[in-house]
Amino acid sequence: IFYALSSFIGLMNVIDEWDFLVGERSNPRGETIIEKGDITKTHVVFNIITMTVSMGLVFSAVLLIFGLKKKKRELFLPWILLMIMDLLVELIYIGYFAFYRRVDFDPINGFIFTLIFFITTLNIYCTLCVISQYQLYKNNSCLGNEREKCEVTITLDISPR
Repeated sequence: IFYALSSFIGLMNVIDEWDFLVGERSNPRGETIIEKGDITKTHVVFNIITMTVSMGLVFSAVLLIFGLKKKKRELFLPWILLMIMDLLVELIYIGYFAFYRRVDFDPINGFIFTLIFFITTLNIYCTLCVISQYQLYKNNSCLGNEREKCEVTITLDISPR
């Protein structure tokens, strides 16, 4: 859902900046919460890259779910590769806007960067989980009749001591 929303927002940004992208205007016209005043060409490039990766993640998530259901590890690879690309874009985005003179740190920007940091951390965790599942399928640990190896039993001892 997050990447579908991100794709939609990115598409709206591209439509807004279409005149700039086809060369009919010399500068982008938009403004963001993070970048006060006119946005830069770099921001438009970040928007296009983020939109492209987000659209790819929407489609690769369907492949990932299908791969989990059918136990086909090859279907994990598009999601893993696109998520790594997304993480790299996010880290470059944070670095560019935080350390390059474009951001005045006020409470709203602090909240936005905290949210971006949280989502990036969550995406790193999800990527590691999918890679781990890929490795389990690669080693045939969760396939066929070996189902008992993949089941996790949780025991809770509530007796007083």
